[in-house]
Amino acid sequence: MGEDEHKVWLRGEVEVWNKEGIVDADQAKTILSRYGLDEVTSGLEKVNRKKDTSQLITALSILGALLIGIGAILFVASNWQKIPTIAKMVLLLGTTYTTYFAGWEFKFNRRTHPKMGDALLFLASLFVGATIFLTAQIFHVNSNSHWLLLVWFLAILPFGYAFNSRIILSLNIFTFALWIAFYISQARYLSMSSFEIFMLYLLVGINLYGIGQLHLRSEKFAHFRLVHQVFGLFFILISYFYFSLETPYREILAGLTPITWQVQLIFLFFIVTSIIFLISNFSMYRKIGNAKYEFIVLSIAFSGWVGTWLLTFLIDSFTTSVTEYGYTFTRLDPQVATILFIFFNLVFFILSIGSILMGYYGAIVPFVDLGMSFFVLGVLHLYFTTLYELLPRSLAFIAGGLILISLGWYLENKRRSIINEIKEGVVA
Repeated sequence: MGEDEHKVWLRGEVEVWNKEGIVDADQAKTILSRYGLDEVTSGLEKVNRKKDTSQLITALSILGALLIGIGAILFVASNWQKIPTIAKMVLLLGTTYTTYFAGWEFKFNRRTHPKMGDALLFLASLFVGATIFLTAQIFHVNSNSHWLLLVWFLAILPFGYAFNSRIILSLNIFTFALWIAFYISQARYLSMSSFEIFMLYLLVGINLYGIGQLHLRSEKFAHFRLVHQVFGLFFILISYFYFSLETPYREILAGLTPITWQVQLIFLFFIVTSIIFLISNFSMYRKIGNAKYEFIVLSIAFSGWVGTWLLTFLIDSFTTSVTEYGYTFTRLDPQVATILFIFFNLVFFILSIGSILMGYYGAIVPFVDLGMSFFVLGVLHLYFTTLYELLPRSLAFIAGGLILISLGWYLENKRRSIINEIKEGVVA
Protein backbone atom coordinates (compact mmCIF):
# COMPACT_ATOMS: atom_id res chain seq x y z
CA MET A 1 0.00 0.00 0.00
CA GLY A 2 1.47 3.33 -1.08
CA GLU A 3 1.65 6.57 0.90
CA ASP A 4 -1.43 8.04 -0.82
CA GLU A 5 -3.41 4.89 -0.15
CA HIS A 6 -2.36 5.03 3.50
CA LYS A 7 -3.62 8.63 3.73
CA VAL A 8 -6.93 7.72 2.13
CA TRP A 9 -7.31 4.83 4.56
CA LEU A 10 -6.43 7.01 7.57
CA ARG A 11 -8.81 9.77 6.46
CA GLY A 12 -11.66 7.28 6.20
CA GLU A 13 -10.86 5.69 9.56
CA VAL A 14 -10.71 9.04 11.38
CA GLU A 15 -14.06 10.09 9.89
CA VAL A 16 -15.59 6.80 11.08
CA TRP A 17 -14.07 7.27 14.55
CA ASN A 18 -15.54 10.77 14.70
CA LYS A 19 -19.01 9.59 13.67
CA GLU A 20 -18.96 6.78 16.24
CA GLY A 21 -17.83 9.11 19.04
CA ILE A 22 -14.46 7.45 19.59
CA VAL A 23 -12.75 10.80 18.97
CA ASP A 24 -14.29 14.26 18.79
CA ALA A 25 -13.73 16.76 15.97
CA ASP A 26 -10.79 18.48 17.68
CA GLN A 27 -8.99 15.21 18.34
CA ALA A 28 -9.66 14.12 14.77
CA LYS A 29 -8.17 17.38 13.46
CA THR A 30 -5.06 16.82 15.58
CA ILE A 31 -4.60 13.32 14.17
CA LEU A 32 -5.12 14.42 10.56
CA SER A 33 -2.87 17.49 10.83
CA ARG A 34 -0.09 15.26 12.12
CA TYR A 35 -0.13 13.48 8.74
CA GLY A 36 -0.72 16.55 6.58
CA LEU A 37 -4.43 15.96 6.01
CA ASP A 38 -5.71 19.33 7.22
CA GLU A 39 -8.06 19.68 4.25
CA VAL A 40 -10.40 17.18 5.87
CA THR A 41 -11.01 19.31 8.97
CA SER A 42 -13.76 21.40 7.39
CA GLY A 43 -15.65 18.21 6.61
CA LEU A 44 -15.20 17.04 10.17
CA GLU A 45 -16.56 20.32 11.48
CA LYS A 46 -19.68 19.76 9.40
CA VAL A 47 -19.93 16.22 10.75
CA ASN A 48 -19.57 17.57 14.29
CA ARG A 49 -22.34 20.11 13.72
CA LYS A 50 -24.54 17.35 12.34
CA LYS A 51 -23.68 15.26 15.38
CA ASP A 52 -24.77 18.07 17.75
CA THR A 53 -28.04 18.43 15.83
CA SER A 54 -28.45 14.67 15.92
CA GLN A 55 -28.05 14.65 19.71
CA LEU A 56 -30.73 17.33 20.02
CA ILE A 57 -33.07 15.27 17.82
CA THR A 58 -32.35 12.20 19.95
CA ALA A 59 -33.11 14.07 23.18
CA LEU A 60 -36.37 15.50 21.81
CA SER A 61 -37.42 12.12 20.41
CA ILE A 62 -36.76 10.36 23.74
CA LEU A 63 -38.66 13.04 25.69
CA GLY A 64 -41.54 12.71 23.25
CA ALA A 65 -41.49 8.94 23.63
CA LEU A 66 -41.58 9.30 27.42
CA LEU A 67 -44.57 11.64 27.28
CA ILE A 68 -46.43 9.33 24.90
CA GLY A 69 -45.68 6.34 27.12
CA ILE A 70 -46.83 8.09 30.29
CA GLY A 71 -49.97 9.40 28.57
CA ALA A 72 -50.85 5.98 27.13
CA ILE A 73 -50.38 4.25 30.49
CA LEU A 74 -52.49 6.86 32.29
CA PHE A 75 -55.24 6.63 29.65
CA VAL A 76 -55.42 2.84 29.86
CA ALA A 77 -55.27 2.91 33.67
CA SER A 78 -58.20 5.34 33.88
CA ASN A 79 -60.39 3.02 31.81
CA TRP A 80 -58.88 -0.26 32.99
CA GLN A 81 -61.91 -1.66 34.82
CA LYS A 82 -64.17 -1.20 31.78
CA ILE A 83 -61.97 -3.24 29.40
CA PRO A 84 -62.48 -7.07 29.13
CA THR A 85 -59.53 -9.27 30.12
CA ILE A 86 -58.87 -10.57 26.59
CA ALA A 87 -59.00 -7.05 25.18
CA LYS A 88 -56.55 -5.92 27.87
CA MET A 89 -54.00 -8.57 26.90
CA VAL A 90 -54.41 -7.88 23.18
CA LEU A 91 -54.02 -4.15 23.83
CA LEU A 92 -50.90 -4.59 25.97
CA LEU A 93 -49.10 -7.11 23.77
CA GLY A 94 -50.24 -5.51 20.50
CA THR A 95 -49.11 -2.03 21.52
CA THR A 96 -45.71 -3.28 22.66
CA TYR A 97 -45.12 -5.36 19.52
CA THR A 98 -46.34 -2.62 17.16
CA THR A 99 -44.07 -0.05 18.78
CA TYR A 100 -41.07 -2.36 18.50
CA PHE A 101 -41.94 -3.09 14.87
CA ALA A 102 -42.26 0.61 13.98
CA GLY A 103 -38.97 1.39 15.72
CA TRP A 104 -37.22 -1.42 13.86
CA GLU A 105 -38.61 -0.22 10.53
CA PHE A 106 -37.48 3.38 11.03
CA LYS A 107 -34.02 2.56 12.40
CA PHE A 108 -32.90 -0.60 10.60
CA ASN A 109 -35.18 -1.54 7.71
CA ARG A 110 -36.07 1.72 5.97
CA ARG A 111 -33.38 3.78 7.79
CA THR A 112 -35.30 6.96 7.02
CA HIS A 113 -35.64 8.19 10.62
CA PRO A 114 -33.07 6.33 12.78
CA LYS A 115 -33.36 8.69 15.76
CA MET A 116 -37.14 8.38 15.79
CA GLY A 117 -36.73 4.62 15.49
CA ASP A 118 -34.40 4.60 18.49
CA ALA A 119 -36.96 6.58 20.52
CA LEU A 120 -39.74 4.14 19.54
CA LEU A 121 -37.62 1.15 20.52
CA PHE A 122 -37.01 2.82 23.89
CA LEU A 123 -40.74 3.50 24.24
CA ALA A 124 -41.50 -0.16 23.49
CA SER A 125 -39.04 -1.20 26.23
CA LEU A 126 -41.02 1.01 28.63
CA PHE A 127 -44.20 -0.68 27.41
CA VAL A 128 -42.63 -4.05 28.31
CA GLY A 129 -42.52 -2.95 31.93
CA ALA A 130 -46.08 -1.62 31.80
CA THR A 131 -47.24 -4.89 30.20
CA ILE A 132 -45.61 -6.99 32.93
CA PHE A 133 -47.09 -4.99 35.80
CA LEU A 134 -50.56 -4.65 34.30
CA THR A 135 -50.66 -8.35 33.38
CA ALA A 136 -49.79 -9.15 36.99
CA GLN A 137 -52.68 -6.94 38.06
CA ILE A 138 -55.09 -8.67 35.65
CA PHE A 139 -54.30 -12.08 37.14
CA HIS A 140 -54.27 -10.73 40.71
CA VAL A 141 -50.54 -11.11 41.27
CA ASN A 142 -49.04 -8.77 43.82
CA SER A 143 -47.74 -5.98 41.58
CA ASN A 144 -45.45 -4.76 44.40
CA SER A 145 -43.39 -7.94 44.16
CA HIS A 146 -39.75 -7.26 43.41
CA TRP A 147 -39.55 -10.15 40.95
CA LEU A 148 -41.69 -8.26 38.44
CA LEU A 149 -38.88 -5.72 38.14
CA LEU A 150 -36.45 -8.59 37.67
CA VAL A 151 -38.63 -9.98 34.87
CA TRP A 152 -38.65 -6.55 33.21
CA PHE A 153 -34.86 -6.37 33.50
CA LEU A 154 -34.41 -9.83 31.96
CA ALA A 155 -37.00 -9.17 29.24
CA ILE A 156 -35.15 -6.15 27.83
CA LEU A 157 -31.63 -7.34 28.74
CA PRO A 158 -30.48 -8.11 25.15
CA PHE A 159 -32.27 -5.21 23.45
CA GLY A 160 -29.66 -2.54 24.20
CA TYR A 161 -27.11 -4.50 22.19
CA ALA A 162 -29.51 -5.99 19.66
CA PHE A 163 -30.92 -2.56 18.76
CA ASN A 164 -27.59 -0.72 19.25
CA SER A 165 -29.29 1.62 21.72
CA ARG A 166 -27.52 3.34 24.61
CA ILE A 167 -30.79 4.61 26.07
CA ILE A 168 -32.27 1.09 26.28
CA LEU A 169 -29.04 -0.12 27.91
CA SER A 170 -29.36 2.73 30.42
CA LEU A 171 -32.96 1.69 31.11
CA ASN A 172 -31.75 -1.87 31.66
CA ILE A 173 -29.20 -0.75 34.26
CA PHE A 174 -31.84 1.44 35.92
CA THR A 175 -34.33 -1.45 36.22
CA PHE A 176 -31.65 -3.66 37.77
CA ALA A 177 -30.76 -0.99 40.33
CA LEU A 178 -34.46 -0.54 41.10
CA TRP A 179 -34.86 -4.29 41.56
CA ILE A 180 -31.99 -4.33 44.07
CA ALA A 181 -33.66 -1.61 46.14
CA PHE A 182 -37.07 -3.32 46.09
CA TYR A 183 -35.65 -6.78 46.77
CA ILE A 184 -33.64 -5.77 49.82
CA SER A 185 -36.46 -3.51 51.09
CA GLN A 186 -38.93 -6.39 50.91
CA ALA A 187 -36.43 -8.84 52.40
CA ARG A 188 -35.86 -6.60 55.44
CA TYR A 189 -37.60 -3.78 57.25
CA LEU A 190 -37.48 -0.60 55.16
CA SER A 191 -35.87 1.42 57.98
CA MET A 192 -32.96 -1.04 58.13
CA SER A 193 -32.46 -1.72 54.42
CA SER A 194 -30.95 1.48 53.00
CA PHE A 195 -27.51 0.65 54.40
CA GLU A 196 -27.47 -2.74 52.63
CA ILE A 197 -28.84 -1.18 49.43
CA PHE A 198 -25.99 1.31 49.17
CA MET A 199 -23.43 -1.30 50.22
CA LEU A 200 -24.63 -3.40 47.28
CA TYR A 201 -24.82 -0.35 44.96
CA LEU A 202 -21.13 0.27 45.69
CA LEU A 203 -20.23 -3.24 44.51
CA VAL A 204 -22.54 -2.89 41.50
CA GLY A 205 -20.74 0.35 40.59
CA ILE A 206 -17.34 -1.38 40.63
CA ASN A 207 -18.77 -4.19 38.50
CA LEU A 208 -20.33 -1.81 35.98
CA TYR A 209 -17.05 0.02 35.56
CA GLY A 210 -15.27 -3.29 35.04
CA ILE A 211 -17.87 -4.41 32.50
CA GLY A 212 -17.29 -1.13 30.65
CA GLN A 213 -13.59 -1.92 30.44
CA LEU A 214 -14.39 -5.34 28.98
CA HIS A 215 -16.16 -3.59 26.10
CA LEU A 216 -12.80 -2.22 24.95
CA ARG A 217 -11.91 -5.75 23.83
CA SER A 218 -14.73 -5.70 21.27
CA GLU A 219 -14.68 -3.10 18.51
CA LYS A 220 -18.35 -3.76 17.80
CA PHE A 221 -19.52 -2.89 21.33
CA ALA A 222 -16.79 -0.43 22.38
CA HIS A 223 -19.19 2.53 22.15
CA PHE A 224 -21.22 1.04 25.04
CA ARG A 225 -18.24 1.38 27.37
CA LEU A 226 -19.12 4.84 28.65
CA VAL A 227 -22.71 3.87 29.50
CA HIS A 228 -21.49 1.23 31.94
CA GLN A 229 -18.63 3.28 33.32
CA VAL A 230 -20.63 6.47 33.91
CA PHE A 231 -23.31 4.48 35.73
CA GLY A 232 -20.57 2.64 37.62
CA LEU A 233 -18.96 5.87 38.82
CA PHE A 234 -22.39 7.27 39.68
CA PHE A 235 -23.23 4.29 41.93
CA ILE A 236 -19.81 4.47 43.61
CA LEU A 237 -20.11 8.20 44.32
CA ILE A 238 -23.77 8.13 45.39
CA SER A 239 -22.99 5.27 47.79
CA TYR A 240 -20.15 7.15 49.45
CA PHE A 241 -22.24 10.30 49.58
CA TYR A 242 -24.84 8.29 51.50
CA PHE A 243 -22.13 7.00 53.83
CA SER A 244 -20.89 10.57 54.34
CA LEU A 245 -24.24 11.41 55.93
CA GLU A 246 -24.48 10.72 59.66
CA THR A 247 -27.67 8.66 59.44
CA PRO A 248 -26.13 5.32 58.34
CA TYR A 249 -23.82 4.89 61.30
CA ARG A 250 -25.66 6.86 64.00
CA GLU A 251 -28.87 4.84 63.75
CA ILE A 252 -29.03 2.23 60.97
CA LEU A 253 -25.55 0.78 61.43
CA ALA A 254 -26.09 0.56 65.18
CA GLY A 255 -29.28 -1.49 64.76
CA LEU A 256 -28.31 -3.98 62.06
CA THR A 257 -29.65 -7.52 62.18
CA PRO A 258 -28.35 -10.53 60.20
CA ILE A 259 -29.36 -10.49 56.53
CA THR A 260 -30.99 -13.43 54.76
CA TRP A 261 -28.91 -16.07 52.98
CA GLN A 262 -30.32 -14.97 49.60
CA VAL A 263 -29.02 -11.42 50.11
CA GLN A 264 -25.72 -12.83 51.38
CA LEU A 265 -25.44 -14.86 48.16
CA ILE A 266 -25.98 -11.74 46.05
CA PHE A 267 -23.32 -9.90 48.04
CA LEU A 268 -20.91 -12.82 47.65
CA PHE A 269 -21.38 -12.86 43.88
CA PHE A 270 -20.65 -9.15 43.50
CA ILE A 271 -17.68 -9.33 45.91
CA VAL A 272 -16.06 -12.05 43.80
CA THR A 273 -16.71 -10.24 40.51
CA SER A 274 -15.44 -6.95 42.00
CA ILE A 275 -12.15 -8.63 42.96
CA ILE A 276 -11.86 -10.11 39.44
CA PHE A 277 -12.39 -6.69 37.84
CA LEU A 278 -9.86 -5.09 40.22
CA ILE A 279 -7.25 -7.68 39.21
CA SER A 280 -8.08 -7.04 35.55
CA ASN A 281 -7.76 -3.29 36.11
CA PHE A 282 -4.40 -3.78 37.83
CA SER A 283 -3.05 -5.64 34.80
CA MET A 284 -4.32 -2.82 32.57
CA TYR A 285 -2.70 -0.24 34.86
CA ARG A 286 0.68 -1.94 34.39
CA LYS A 287 0.33 -1.64 30.61
CA ILE A 288 -1.42 1.73 30.25
CA GLY A 289 -0.24 4.66 32.35
CA ASN A 290 -3.54 6.56 32.18
CA ALA A 291 -5.34 3.61 33.80
CA LYS A 292 -3.63 4.25 37.15
CA TYR A 293 -6.34 6.70 38.25
CA GLU A 294 -9.00 4.12 37.45
CA PHE A 295 -7.16 1.53 39.51
CA ILE A 296 -6.68 3.94 42.43
CA VAL A 297 -10.36 5.01 42.46
CA LEU A 298 -11.68 1.44 42.23
CA SER A 299 -9.21 0.21 44.86
CA ILE A 300 -10.18 2.97 47.32
CA ALA A 301 -13.88 2.31 46.68
CA PHE A 302 -13.53 -1.43 47.29
CA SER A 303 -11.22 -0.97 50.31
CA GLY A 304 -13.77 1.37 51.86
CA TRP A 305 -16.45 -1.25 51.28
CA VAL A 306 -14.32 -3.92 53.00
CA GLY A 307 -13.66 -1.57 55.93
CA THR A 308 -17.36 -0.76 56.30
CA TRP A 309 -18.27 -4.46 56.11
CA LEU A 310 -15.73 -5.30 58.85
CA LEU A 311 -17.13 -2.47 60.94
CA THR A 312 -20.54 -4.21 61.05
CA PHE A 313 -18.93 -7.04 63.03
CA LEU A 314 -17.40 -4.65 65.58
CA ILE A 315 -20.24 -2.17 65.85
CA ASP A 316 -21.61 -3.64 69.08
CA SER A 317 -18.40 -2.56 70.85
CA PHE A 318 -19.12 1.10 70.05
CA THR A 319 -22.84 1.27 70.84
CA THR A 320 -24.75 2.20 73.99
CA SER A 321 -28.38 1.72 74.98
CA VAL A 322 -30.42 4.93 75.11
CA THR A 323 -33.94 5.39 76.46
CA GLU A 324 -36.03 8.29 75.10
CA TYR A 325 -39.79 8.80 75.41
CA GLY A 326 -40.19 5.34 76.89
CA TYR A 327 -38.32 3.57 74.03
CA THR A 328 -34.93 1.89 74.38
CA PHE A 329 -32.66 1.62 71.37
CA THR A 330 -28.95 1.39 70.54
CA ARG A 331 -26.94 4.40 69.45
CA LEU A 332 -23.37 4.73 68.25
CA ASP A 333 -20.84 6.43 70.50
CA PRO A 334 -20.69 10.14 69.45
CA GLN A 335 -16.88 10.16 69.18
CA VAL A 336 -16.91 7.08 66.95
CA ALA A 337 -19.67 8.66 64.85
CA THR A 338 -17.54 11.80 64.39
CA ILE A 339 -14.55 9.73 63.28
CA LEU A 340 -16.71 7.87 60.76
CA PHE A 341 -18.18 11.15 59.53
CA ILE A 342 -14.69 12.52 58.83
CA PHE A 343 -13.49 9.27 57.26
CA PHE A 344 -16.40 8.82 54.85
CA ASN A 345 -16.37 12.48 53.81
CA LEU A 346 -12.63 12.25 53.15
CA VAL A 347 -13.07 9.13 50.99
CA PHE A 348 -16.03 10.73 49.18
CA PHE A 349 -14.03 13.83 48.22
CA ILE A 350 -11.01 11.74 47.17
CA LEU A 351 -13.25 9.68 44.87
CA SER A 352 -14.89 12.84 43.45
CA ILE A 353 -11.49 14.32 42.64
CA GLY A 354 -10.39 10.93 41.32
CA SER A 355 -13.34 10.92 38.93
CA ILE A 356 -12.28 14.35 37.64
CA LEU A 357 -8.70 13.14 37.12
CA MET A 358 -9.92 10.02 35.32
CA GLY A 359 -11.92 12.22 32.98
CA TYR A 360 -9.03 14.65 32.50
CA TYR A 361 -6.34 12.10 31.69
CA GLY A 362 -8.70 9.82 29.81
CA ALA A 363 -10.26 12.68 27.80
CA ILE A 364 -13.73 11.69 29.03
CA VAL A 365 -15.92 14.75 29.70
CA PRO A 366 -18.81 12.87 31.49
CA PHE A 367 -16.35 11.75 34.20
CA VAL A 368 -15.33 15.36 34.79
CA ASP A 369 -18.96 16.50 34.98
CA LEU A 370 -19.88 13.66 37.35
CA GLY A 371 -16.94 14.31 39.66
CA MET A 372 -17.60 18.06 39.72
CA SER A 373 -21.31 17.55 40.47
CA PHE A 374 -20.68 15.25 43.42
CA PHE A 375 -17.89 17.48 44.71
CA VAL A 376 -20.31 20.43 44.83
CA LEU A 377 -22.96 18.21 46.45
CA GLY A 378 -20.45 17.19 49.13
CA VAL A 379 -19.49 20.81 49.84
CA LEU A 380 -23.17 21.77 50.17
CA HIS A 381 -23.73 18.89 52.56
CA LEU A 382 -20.77 19.89 54.74
CA TYR A 383 -21.95 23.50 54.81
CA PHE A 384 -25.48 22.69 55.97
CA THR A 385 -24.34 20.07 58.52
CA THR A 386 -21.32 21.84 60.04
CA LEU A 387 -20.67 25.50 59.18
CA TYR A 388 -24.37 26.43 59.32
CA GLU A 389 -24.62 25.17 62.90
CA LEU A 390 -21.45 26.95 64.04
CA LEU A 391 -22.52 30.44 62.90
CA PRO A 392 -25.48 32.70 63.74
CA ARG A 393 -28.26 32.22 61.22
CA SER A 394 -27.79 35.49 59.31
CA LEU A 395 -24.02 35.10 59.05
CA ALA A 396 -24.49 31.45 57.99
CA PHE A 397 -26.64 32.51 55.04
CA ILE A 398 -24.22 35.27 54.00
CA ALA A 399 -21.17 33.02 54.35
CA GLY A 400 -22.97 30.21 52.54
CA GLY A 401 -23.94 32.48 49.67
CA LEU A 402 -20.40 33.80 49.27
CA ILE A 403 -18.94 30.29 49.44
CA LEU A 404 -21.38 28.92 46.89
CA ILE A 405 -20.91 31.80 44.44
CA SER A 406 -17.12 31.58 44.71
CA LEU A 407 -17.15 27.80 44.47
CA GLY A 408 -19.52 27.83 41.52
CA TRP A 409 -17.43 30.41 39.66
CA TYR A 410 -14.18 28.56 40.32
CA LEU A 411 -15.49 25.08 39.48
CA GLU A 412 -17.22 26.23 36.30
CA ASN A 413 -14.03 27.91 35.08
CA LYS A 414 -12.02 24.84 36.06
CA ARG A 415 -14.50 22.56 34.32
CA ARG A 416 -14.34 24.59 31.11
CA SER A 417 -10.55 24.64 31.27
CA ILE A 418 -10.38 20.87 31.68
CA ILE A 419 -12.87 20.23 28.87
CA ASN A 420 -11.04 22.64 26.54
CA GLU A 421 -7.73 20.92 27.25
CA ILE A 422 -9.33 17.55 26.55
CA LYS A 423 -10.74 18.79 23.25
CA GLU A 424 -7.50 20.44 22.21
CA GLY A 425 -5.65 17.18 22.71
CA VAL A 426 -3.31 18.60 25.36
CA VAL A 427 -3.69 15.45 27.42
CA ALA A 428 -1.84 12.53 25.90
